[in-house]
Amino acid sequence: MMLYDSIIACFGSRFTVLMHPNAKQYRAFPLGTFHYFDWQKSDDIGISISTCPQIISSETAKIGIKVEDVERILPFSEGTIFDTLQQHITPLTTVFDSYDASIGLETKFTFRSTFYPQNFEYSCAPAYCIDIEVHNPTANTINAEIFVELPLPNSEQIPNGIRSITEIVFPDGIDHDGIDNLTFEQIVAGYDVHVDDNGRLYKVISLPAGARESVRFYHIGYIPQATLNQKGRKLKFGYTTLWDDASEVLAWWKYNNEAIALKGELFEATILEASVAPELKDILSSSFKGIASNAWWAENDWFSMMEIGAYHSTLDVDYQLCLFFFQYWTDLVKRMLKQWADYYTPQSGYMAHDVGQHLEATGNRYGGDASAMKVEENCNYLLLLHHYWRTTGDDSLLAENQQIIQELVEFLIDADTTGSGLPNKFADNTNDWGSGLITASEEQSYHGVRLIATYSAVRQIADYLKEPSLQDKCSTQIECINQTLEAGWLGDHYPISFADASSSHHYSMWTTHGLLYPLRSNMNINIDLDKLRIDLISSTRRTMREHGCVHSTVDIRGWLTQNLWRDCIAAYLGIDMSDHVKRYLGHGEYVSYEDTTILEVANELMVVGGAIADHTYAGETHSYPMVDGHPRPACGFGLLYALAGLSYDAITKAIQCAPITFPLEIALTHLADWENEVIPTIRFTRSTANWDNGVQPTTISYQLDNEYLLNDWTITLKDGNND
Repeated sequence: MMLYDSIIACFGSRFTVLMHPNAKQYRAFPLGTFHYFDWQKSDDIGISISTCPQIISSETAKIGIKVEDVERILPFSEGTIFDTLQQHITPLTTVFDSYDASIGLETKFTFRSTFYPQNFEYSCAPAYCIDIEVHNPTANTINAEIFVELPLPNSEQIPNGIRSITEIVFPDGIDHDGIDNLTFEQIVAGYDVHVDDNGRLYKVISLPAGARESVRFYHIGYIPQATLNQKGRKLKFGYTTLWDDASEVLAWWKYNNEAIALKGELFEATILEASVAPELKDILSSSFKGIASNAWWAENDWFSMMEIGAYHSTLDVDYQLCLFFFQYWTDLVKRMLKQWADYYTPQSGYMAHDVGQHLEATGNRYGGDASAMKVEENCNYLLLLHHYWRTTGDDSLLAENQQIIQELVEFLIDADTTGSGLPNKFADNTNDWGSGLITASEEQSYHGVRLIATYSAVRQIADYLKEPSLQDKCSTQIECINQTLEAGWLGDHYPISFADASSSHHYSMWTTHGLLYPLRSNMNINIDLDKLRIDLISSTRRTMREHGCVHSTVDIRGWLTQNLWRDCIAAYLGIDMSDHVKRYLGHGEYVSYEDTTILEVANELMVVGGAIADHTYAGETHSYPMVDGHPRPACGFGLLYALAGLSYDAITKAIQCAPITFPLEIALTHLADWENEVIPTIRFTRSTANWDNGVQPTTISYQLDNEYLLNDWTITLKDGNND
């Protein structure tokens, strides 16, 4: 019986249920979960992540079946659990298949939330449903009671359900200036069900031999007041613009049951029907739950992604998770880019790490008012801005942010005072859970590659904006950095830090990090890809552990995200590392090793079958896990395109493909007509002639479904080397 923790996440509404079968908990969070970084209390940067006091409306649930006097439940409360339970997840569901000889019924429990790309209404509902499908495999008729009992404070009976309204009390540790007096309304309801005095919803069904029947229940969570202080503006959740209370959400879902199911299945099919490893589908399913549980969609067009319930719009986190939005919902990337620009301090020269914490989006928190990771975040913003422009054709943000672009580039140039082109100031970076060498050493080759990518992107933007002086500055910097990298090449890798000669024998899996967005848009980048390909292979071999690679050979810690990101880059460089995903099933987003033994898994943020179930967080031990769902691993969605070597440029209307695995079928979701529910699909095949008479050429071909959506595009097949 393999049971693991999972999330029911409602996209953008922060209404979240954490399912902990091994701890027998079913924890409902009105505003999601919250974290803070210890250095905010101690002034020590990047030491660990701690759990804030949580706002929880309920801790357990009894969900199950009763036949005569025998009751069996799912493992979310005290009671007798089904003899046999099997669990699996999809992006929108967590499913438990059960059987117990004492009741003689086969039962499937499906917990389902809603999402549909580019459709706010079908994505943001603060609700989920529980479908309980019962099958009678016996030769006799069985009468069964199907029930859901969710203990809600101050509950009252309503037709076919119960309703509860409670005050949200903020414990110490959660930032909520100007946000108070919130109430949380919950409804648990069903179709034609009864409610007993304990608030237990139940329906009695009679199942003849071989019969099947389904019973559906709903759980809605609704906050009517403003929940976000956005620079003094008090913003409600976006769902309040569609529904006035929980009962309206319930009525909407009941009325649109069929459409919700069809749209959800169409979205899920783009993942579940791709011809990729089942382990990758599990990882992407769990990754989507991380995206959904951390999205914050407020009224007045506010959209942000939280970093595990800590920071709003963490730029380095969004830089990676945006691969999901580039493939499914590019307008949300545009909103993020506009918001970062809105929070930019003129003449500061750097983009802030984030725009606020918890229920306050009032300005940067990580690193204090002066922010952190300045070189890092400038590169992230400029690369995202360029990628949005080239992959959508929308140039509206370029002229609008022209002055910001100039200032960010000047800051990057000034961060080098040695003439190497590599920053020796503001060199701290996103690897803040790594060793000092990988985290903050000066003149890192990692920054060199990212800066060449960034200057190449800005050079193309400057050409479009007719800014020749900016173009020349970028070209000069690219030449300088290339000279430094060439001089430092060590045969099979670049040194981590050019400022620390004693570290030259160490390998880093981060060196090639900056290549992914340029490779995805087929951007011309003047850099030695052959050497970087060798570096990637060498560093992967030397940093690999049981569940993936650690940051570097000097580190004992690693990230799932960076492994997925590296695998994407490898694929664009013609190297298939997709078999690594089998290792990642035992990997939290953060994982530590001592030698080759798991030391701790901090924040079980990425949990699928086979994952570690240790409830340890950076030195703290908890009686239950916090499965928040880190949003960063959503970069794994980029593997669907990377395995096809798929790059695309909306300005030239060109798609180039260099698939590295066959047969391969993926949905071209960035070109989908979501409104009309039509998605183009591409299939790659390879045939090799008999070689009895010598080497014969290999033929690679592709087929398109719904190819009319690509009428304006040209598709070119390449041989797998994108240099």
